[in-house]
Amino acid sequence: MRAASIFRRLRRDRPWLGLAAGAAFFAIAAGLRWLLGGLAEGFGPMLFLPAIMLAGLFGGIRVALGFAAVCVLIAWTWFFPPYGTFTLEGHERITMVIFVLTAGLELYVIRSLNIAIDDLSKAHERSSTMFRELQHRVANNLQFVARVLLHEKRSIEKGSTGALALEAAMSRLNLMARVHRRLHDPTAIDLPIEEYLEDLCTDLVKASDRPNIQLTINADPLGLDLESLMTLSLIVAEVVTNSLKHAFPNRMDGTISIAITTENHMCTLIIADDGCGMPSTFEKTKGNGLGQGILKNLASQLDGELSFGRGSGTTVCLVFPE
Repeated sequence: MRAASIFRRLRRDRPWLGLAAGAAFFAIAAGLRWLLGGLAEGFGPMLFLPAIMLAGLFGGIRVALGFAAVCVLIAWTWFFPPYGTFTLEGHERITMVIFVLTAGLELYVIRSLNIAIDDLSKAHERSSTMFRELQHRVANNLQFVARVLLHEKRSIEKGSTGALALEAAMSRLNLMARVHRRLHDPTAIDLPIEEYLEDLCTDLVKASDRPNIQLTINADPLGLDLESLMTLSLIVAEVVTNSLKHAFPNRMDGTISIAITTENHMCTLIIADDGCGMPSTFEKTKGNGLGQGILKNLASQLDGELSFGRGSGTTVCLVFPE
């Protein structure tokens, strides 16, 4: 995910960054040419190619074209004697032709790459919008079913078994809708990560109908963007839900702990429970079940490494860059 986000940032709306990067490498190339002196004969103009490429990647094709024109002019007049003229000898002409062709190829690649980055960014924005709309509709459908159950409950005798069952189902659906909305709430970026995860996991415990499960959450402050925060919350929700479903088969109480620590720009998420632990078949299957597959895919979006621990309970550890 991180690599994809880096490429999405290489947009054509930051010409000043392109000018700065191109100018820096232009100065380096010119300095190297004069420092090397005669050693640079025959390949001197090629020193300008990184300047053209960086100017185009960060500033766009127009900035790259401008740098290419300046580089060709400087290379033609000041890289070959007699300096300050457009006179070139036979082998010098070949060098300049190769330089111009290579610069042209770079410009073509930069243009194609910028178009691809634009298309990738637009596709990502469209898919994100569609995904948010899907989540919104799912949450609305859950609340709609809850309202249907409320309507049916009114036609059943108050206090009867059927009424109590409908009330419990309605409450569970409302909780699930709230969890669903919380997982994809853009305002979550403004909340402290510990508070956000506590609210999320508390709703998950309530929705599981296991009120005696205790939660402990300790989290260092994180500087995540919204997309990374949503991915992290999905991982936490998946692991906590699995613990609530499978860790305490013969008991109603238990403890689930969540800890997030940061050090040297690396984050470590540890989710542990004191349940029955993972089955003995886990090692044989190498964790290739659907749940583990979902977790691994989510972890890869954070460029993280996921590991599972067995013992007196289950431990899930995720290490990822902040």
